[in-house]
Amino acid sequence: MLKNRLLLLLLTMMALSVSAQKVDFPQKGRLFHYAPYPRGVSFENPGELLDEVKLLPMQCYDFERDSVWKAPRQQSISDERGIWLENLYMVNADVSFAKAGSQQSLYVAFTLDKGDEYPGPVAFVSRGQKPSEWYYPFRFNTNKEIRLEGRANPTDTAVCVAQWRIPEFYKGLCRILLEMEKDGKTTVYLADTALVFYNTARTDAAQELNRLVLCPFKDGRIYELVYYNRFLSDKEKHEVLRHGTPDGDWDDKYTTPVPQVIQNHVEVDEALMGIHWSDSHWISIVVSILLALISLYVRFFPMKGVPYTFNGTWIIIGLAVAGALFYIYLAPSGVDNQYLYYTCIIVGYWLVSYVPDPTGYRQSQKKSYDLSRLPGFVWLIIIVVVVSLAYMFGPAISVLLPLITFYMFCKNMWLTFETRQYLKNYNGYEEPDTMADDSLDADRS
Repeated sequence: MLKNRLLLLLLTMMALSVSAQKVDFPQKGRLFHYAPYPRGVSFENPGELLDEVKLLPMQCYDFERDSVWKAPRQQSISDERGIWLENLYMVNADVSFAKAGSQQSLYVAFTLDKGDEYPGPVAFVSRGQKPSEWYYPFRFNTNKEIRLEGRANPTDTAVCVAQWRIPEFYKGLCRILLEMEKDGKTTVYLADTALVFYNTARTDAAQELNRLVLCPFKDGRIYELVYYNRFLSDKEKHEVLRHGTPDGDWDDKYTTPVPQVIQNHVEVDEALMGIHWSDSHWISIVVSILLALISLYVRFFPMKGVPYTFNGTWIIIGLAVAGALFYIYLAPSGVDNQYLYYTCIIVGYWLVSYVPDPTGYRQSQKKSYDLSRLPGFVWLIIIVVVVSLAYMFGPAISVLLPLITFYMFCKNMWLTFETRQYLKNYNGYEEPDTMADDSLDADRS
């Protein structure tokens, strides 16, 4: 038992040491780059919003008073969780076509969980303008829908509205690359689709919109904001966009989407709305379900009528649930339908953890503790310790759970085989009676 615990602890520590891989953005033509790494939010002064190119401090912006001031520190250090959209932020850089070039690129990776009065998360503005006069190159709403507005051709007068729901695999983190030209031509890239349209809102205004703002959103975060005074090359776009693929595929199988001319009510291919899991996720969930089905078959057919006892560890289930909540709500990933994945592997572990217990011996060996008489401060300490352990070890346990399930299945199948042999030897197995129970108890003692 001690060896098993040491092995589990070792695997846990190994899992905790795994870190996320980041995108290496090209340096040529970068005007600014706000990101959690390598500086950004967690620069020398933790919480201060600085870009990594010119160390431009992010500014808070009050459009009603036309005033800006240095953004306050973020409430917590970054640890790669992005910039909280707590305020209306403005980048202290002129991004007009006259100043920053006639061809510009903007890459933004973000999460928005709750809507707000701004249809951002990013917008082009001139200082003193009202939000109704700002230009949003794309709009993102609470239904996880992206909305684009523009003309299919520069000479058209009719405006097309393209709106489509982001597939589930973008639920955690949405990555968008925009290419903007002085004549209004705009190309919007996501990992799996791209649209091109014309919109001259930035240059048609009385004063060219020359500032970029980050709109405030409840539970919204910007994970990466990169601005270029040029278009990225095809190779650079390929490298940047493939990191946003749904299955986290980093190899050369990915192809950059070909831009399509905007049309009204454009929808993403329904095939892309399905489940997109990596091979490891598919293997884990298939193995968990298969082992659970085998366990249920043995329990209700070959071992029909034999009492069963839970032989697993409720602590494992609790930590797995905590880890699942961590990955679903706190750590964005490329895995869609995470709740379905974690539900299947947790239920799989629970089902394979039952073993036959005809004599009630295993049930009698379980220890119970009376904690009802503990003073309040002790309960507080227990709660703090449990929550801390769940936060530290839960993510690792949720990752390792399929392996733990496989180990538990092998262990319990061997115990089931032993119990079946006992029952066959003592009473032919079909009708277990008290004599078999007494014999097993004698054997145990």
